[in-house]
Amino acid sequence: MDKISLENAIKGEAEQAIRDIALKEAEEIRKLNDAYAAEIDDFRKGIQTQTDARIKQESSKAENRTRLDIKKLKLRNLESFINRAVEEAMEDIRDNLNYKKFLLTAITDAVSRIDEAAEVRLKREDLVYEKEIKDSLKTTGKGMDVIITEDTGIRWGGCIVIDRSVGRIFDSTIERIYFRKSPQIHREVMKMLGNYPGNAK
Repeated sequence: MDKISLENAIKGEAEQAIRDIALKEAEEIRKLNDAYAAEIDDFRKGIQTQTDARIKQESSKAENRTRLDIKKLKLRNLESFINRAVEEAMEDIRDNLNYKKFLLTAITDAVSRIDEAAEVRLKREDLVYEKEIKDSLKTTGKGMDVIITEDTGIRWGGCIVIDRSVGRIFDSTIERIYFRKSPQIHREVMKMLGNYPGNAK
């Protein structure tokens, strides 16, 4: 083989080797690109899954919070309604025919437990019963040791009787009675309105 042919052969083999290397590099680059693309796609899918789960979780929280807020609002409205109804009923309680009897009984009972002097405190409007109260107290033998005064702190009616010797207090105000009976009254009203928890099916 002459020199030119040898050079051409070597040159041809070199060019073929370069092409083969270039093709191999291109194939490796393609594989790497495919691998990167797959990783990116998996990462994107993972992020999407996490995002969807977070959105679902937050939506569920928001829904539960909304339900709870609505329930609280209903309970507040119901509580407000009950308080208004009680307020109206209590303001009219003194017009009941049995009110004077309740007042005299409460005062007589409290004074009968006091050994010495007593003070009876009443709502201003109930001072009209002063003579009847003193007449009723004569049966206890304590009528002369009892003073009757106005108490501006009594809103609805009833009485406060104080043992002046030891400071003991007998609270028979309508407010105090309502305070003690309030949970029971609320339960009864809620039953009537069909909102008592025990009625839930």
